[in-house]
Amino acid sequence: MGKNETGEAMGARPGLTRRTLLAGAAGAMAAGMASSAFAQAAAPAAPSAGPGSAAGLASNYVAKPLPEKILNTDAKGIRRLTHTEHHKLYSGYVKKYNEIVGALAKLDADPAAANQTYSPIRELKVELTFAIGGIKNHELYFDTLGGDGIPKGDAADALASAFGSIDKWRRDLKATGLAGRGWAWTAIDNDLGVFNFLGDAQNTYPVWNAVPFIGLDVYEHAYVMDFATDRGRYIDAFLQSLDWDAVNARFSAARAVPNAPKGTTPGATP
Repeated sequence: MGKNETGEAMGARPGLTRRTLLAGAAGAMAAGMASSAFAQAAAPAAPSAGPGSAAGLASNYVAKPLPEKILNTDAKGIRRLTHTEHHKLYSGYVKKYNEIVGALAKLDADPAAANQTYSPIRELKVELTFAIGGIKNHELYFDTLGGDGIPKGDAADALASAFGSIDKWRRDLKATGLAGRGWAWTAIDNDLGVFNFLGDAQNTYPVWNAVPFIGLDVYEHAYVMDFATDRGRYIDAFLQSLDWDAVNARFSAARAVPNAPKGTTPGATP
């Protein structure tokens, strides 16, 4: 089934398209800067199985507040206003994720009613991946911004080993971001090593067993208020604003998964 430029499936049922998936967040964009996004909040409850859950997912995920450190990107040209408006979109993904999980809990998962062209369970399951992608991608993005951009630690060493130098990694990630329509990620694949890859939407082109530890949002909403259509300049500002302590924490967690190759250098040729 084809998709239009907003990512909606053409000809799909008008109930749960990608446009309606983000309607709650997009409608809030005109409301102005939401300083409450920076308010301290209790740690979000992780989804867990229980009453009212569907396939092990519970409809009680809580949006994480923006970290205060992200204000440091203002000096590089990515303003507070951009982040607060961006956070509203992320909050919309959280809201719709909870709604979809709630709908799945009420749905009779009858194999006789399931159909690959259209069926309620297909539509809900597809949009669930879009919502989960929107949550995870944005949490990665917000968490790893707000630093001085100076590479350091194991993650930087792995990137220099994989690409030949940090500058070559930056060049490749920038090109990947300019080629993508939604996201570019730097990931460690525990079979193959470290590499950059792209996605055209929140849920497109995942690489199984690869865990992103840097996420570059290249949707227009991430940069148009600060850089107009100059995506390249925005990517430069993003790279100059990376928090390498956060990057290294995520890299270490990704490398520690049980099936990581033992005794090999991440990024090295197997």
